[in-house]
Amino acid sequence: MHLRVALVTAAVALAAFAPGPWQVGLGAEPATSTIQSFSGGAGWLNGPPLDPAQLRGKIVLVDFWEYTCLNCLRTLPYLREWYRRYRDDGFAIVGVHTPEFGFSGERANVAAAIERLDIGWPVVLDDSYAIWKRYGNTVWPHEYLYDRNGRLVESFEGEGGYQDTETRIQALLRSEQPSRKLPAVMALLPQDSYDKAGAVCYPHTAEILIRHRDIANATAQNDPARDTNYSIGSPPRDGAIELSGYWHLTRDAAVSGESGGYLALRYHAIQLVAVLKPERGGSTRIAVMQDGKPVPKQDAGKDLRYDASGSYVLVDAPRAYDLVMNSAYGSHEIELSPHGDGVGFYDFAFESCEIPQGAPPK
Repeated sequence: MHLRVALVTAAVALAAFAPGPWQVGLGAEPATSTIQSFSGGAGWLNGPPLDPAQLRGKIVLVDFWEYTCLNCLRTLPYLREWYRRYRDDGFAIVGVHTPEFGFSGERANVAAAIERLDIGWPVVLDDSYAIWKRYGNTVWPHEYLYDRNGRLVESFEGEGGYQDTETRIQALLRSEQPSRKLPAVMALLPQDSYDKAGAVCYPHTAEILIRHRDIANATAQNDPARDTNYSIGSPPRDGAIELSGYWHLTRDAAVSGESGGYLALRYHAIQLVAVLKPERGGSTRIAVMQDGKPVPKQDAGKDLRYDASGSYVLVDAPRAYDLVMNSAYGSHEIELSPHGDGVGFYDFAFESCEIPQGAPPK
């Protein structure tokens, strides 16, 4: 499960965010009230294995993430900046990478993502969900902030709350040295309009995991070992995937067959991100059309490219591709046409927050 904004925020906050022990109501303390072991993983990247004893005396942020998760990717600029600012002052981040897909648990793919995303802190590979279960985790992303004694100070699910979290980090850093000079809290990035005054978050199409939701025009004749010819009889309904041409459906994905087919999806949102994989390696061009035309350049996602034939994305690694960032919220139909077979379509995720013109600045 991915979360855009925090559905649950549990924070210890005495006056001015002074750090204190985890406070709960009646009942048992959560398992994460103290920092837990990272044993049971499939190895570490960016450093040797760590355990809570080694982290004693540091302020620790444990980040549960997944490299194809849109919401996780949107938190990374803040984590990178906090790590840069405070690691020399006793602040540490431990990334716990728990995969959502089979390919996103492969060490080589995670290592490539860590390099591409400029992640400098240690990351443990939680392929068997052992650490996920030990912490009682249920979502990506989830940040657990611990004080120098390994006590939980904040638990935050989803995106958002960045300035509050950094304020708590600074309070923890000052707890032993009140005169410590620290930078101003990081300003919110433009992408995070949902945390700003005047923001409006519209309802958007629900995330589509191919393995969890049927293709609208799937046939009983589908054979995962071979291609089936699909045809679209009517325009797709919102949130439903329709296939045209040769495709085959696996447990996790819709995989393109020979050239000439396309995937159609109607959605309502601002941003559209797709998790795509070149199943046999190499790279494949996918033409991207919105509402029957090339995507306007002002509506292009970060991974969209242009040439004389229109807008397209080059799929050369198994990852999330930022395809569309519309300048305004609305309903659209997207068509994705692979120029070759063997491209797996795994997931579509959407965002829908904006600051309308005339809203007060924060």
